Amino acid sequence: MLIEFKVEGFKNFEKELVFDLSKTRNYNFNENAIKDGVVKTGLIYGINGSGKSNLGLAIFDIILHLTDKEKIINLYDYYLNLSNSNIMAKFYYKFKFGNDILEYEYQKDKPQNLVSEIVKINNKLIAKYDYLTNEFELNLEGTENLNKNLNGNNISFIKYINNNINPKENSEQFKIKKIIEKFINFVDNMLFFASLNGNFYQGFKKGNGTISDEIISNGKLKDFENFLKKVGIDYKLIEKKVGKEKRIYCKFKSGEVDFFEIASKGTCSLSLFYSWLIRLNEVSFVFIDEFDAFYHIDLAKIVVEELLKLNIQAILTTHDTTIMTNDLLRPDCYFVLSEGKIKSLPELTEKELRQAHNLEKMYRAGAFNE
Repeated sequence: MLIEFKVEGFKNFEKELVFDLSKTRNYNFNENAIKDGVVKTGLIYGINGSGKSNLGLAIFDIILHLTDKEKIINLYDYYLNLSNSNIMAKFYYKFKFGNDILEYEYQKDKPQNLVSEIVKINNKLIAKYDYLTNEFELNLEGTENLNKNLNGNNISFIKYINNNINPKENSEQFKIKKIIEKFINFVDNMLFFASLNGNFYQGFKKGNGTISDEIISNGKLKDFENFLKKVGIDYKLIEKKVGKEKRIYCKFKSGEVDFFEIASKGTCSLSLFYSWLIRLNEVSFVFIDEFDAFYHIDLAKIVVEELLKLNIQAILTTHDTTIMTNDLLRPDCYFVLSEGKIKSLPELTEKELRQAHNLEKMYRAGAFNE
């Protein structure tokens, strides 16, 4: 799991922002929102322009150089913060895999141009590489004969050594490599998606496909129909081939019509969520930006409840304060992003928050304003 993230000098984050998912409290309700003392399902609030979308992009910057999955590079235009005198953006991640802690930090001056990388495992430096000087430090068996000069290759040093070392089985170095493999696999299966400004995604897989094809190809059309009924949308759905494309159609007494020609914006957004939901059990971490932009309050709650059922770490951004309730999550799972800082509700008040508190009412009254 991702337990802490820091970013500085990237887009609107001039100074260091720290997003700590491990500062959980001892609440004895909605415990399924927490896993191993880390926030498993969290919601982020913030006014327009506070950086909610950019936080997602910052967290997913890591996939630009560590994975071969889908990337939308134009989302990273104006990469460096224009107010920061630094000529590099800095990123720091702390992951927890079982009892092991892996820390990964790097610097970039462009979306796919690494300047430095550092990996530590359980507070021990494993690898460090400076791309400007080609200087390195490496404490890992089996790397003695590797070509460690990556000048001009534009590849990650960490990814390179992971793919090219084979330490002795059951050795200490073998255990370290297994932790690095877990880290690489986690990043490889991270997913970012949104529907507010057009459907798009980053990470997890490669290539594009229609929502209809995703649902039909996975044999989930009937399940999708039942999912819609659960939220009050009652359509009889059928599969129809239009040219070479599989499409979802609604069947009525008077005829058949393409589902997406009559679906509302909210239903289309929900369809996008469902098309990912059927594969989220394969995902390690999901960030959904403005997840409920077109949803009714009850539908937004259902979406969060669906994510709570899964063994996946999920972070969502929203403006909807009606779902800021202890009936859904708990205070340490609600975060406020403001003026380059992000903190959970308990960190923003000296008041002891309890299950009976009306979090939305307190939020609107300014109880969580610093």
